[in-house]
Order: sequence, then structure tokens, then C-alpha cells
Amino acid sequence: MSLSLSAQQLARIRTKLETRRSENPPAAKAAALEAALERIANGEYGYCVECGDEISAARLSMKPEVALCSDCQALKDEEDDSNT
Repeated sequence: MSLSLSAQQLARIRTKLETRRSENPPAAKAAALEAALERIANGEYGYCVECGDEISAARLSMKPEVALCSDCQALKDEEDDSNT
């Protein structure tokens, strides 16, 4: 689990994820929410799935289902833009 997240922050984030999941989001969003909850259960939450760096607590608070750090997200966005 990310060392930058307190137990209280993690509990709030888990609650946000569970609430958003219960709102029947579109399939892609639902998959991201489920993946985030799984990362919490596995103790891997808060780390970028691409490079392994910690994701900032502020980024996770704003978008708790995020799986990429800011740098990897920017690279992904650039790649997506060049493929269209």
C-alpha cells in the first residue's frame, strides 16, 4: 500500500470507490473501479501499474480509480493522440 496514504485516507477512498461502483457506471468506468478495489485488497493500491512509482495522495483523492501516475498518464495520452 502506498506509504503516502494514511489509513483514514485509504478508508475514505475505498468508500468513494464502493459508492461510485454502486451507481452503475459505464462498463469501462466500472472495470476501473473494480480494479482499484482489487489493488486495495492486494496491497498494491497507490502505485502506478506501469512504472511502479507512487501515485500522489492528491491524485488518488480526486480520482480514486486511477491506475497510472501523472507521468505515465501523460505518456499514454500522447500515444493515444498520435494513434488517432
